[in-house]
Amino acid sequence: MKKKQKNEQEESIWSEGAFALRLSPSDMKIRMRTFHMKHDEEMNFDCSKCKTKISAHNKDWHYGMCDECFDKKISNKEN
Repeated sequence: MKKKQKNEQEESIWSEGAFALRLSPSDMKIRMRTFHMKHDEEMNFDCSKCKTKISAHNKDWHYGMCDECFDKKISNKEN
């Protein structure tokens, strides 16, 4: 296994475009059920921006948005 050079940086939550969500312990316990779900599981919700169908994971971890709307929001490319 190759060691990383000192000048190579690993991605972290502090990297540009990274996203972190602050949750209370009780909210975290509830939301962890959907953390490892696939993007197409429990498609019972609508994106809060464009109204397309989204998964339970997106509802809980992407501010209730589809991937496209979420990416625009966190990259500050929203109009």
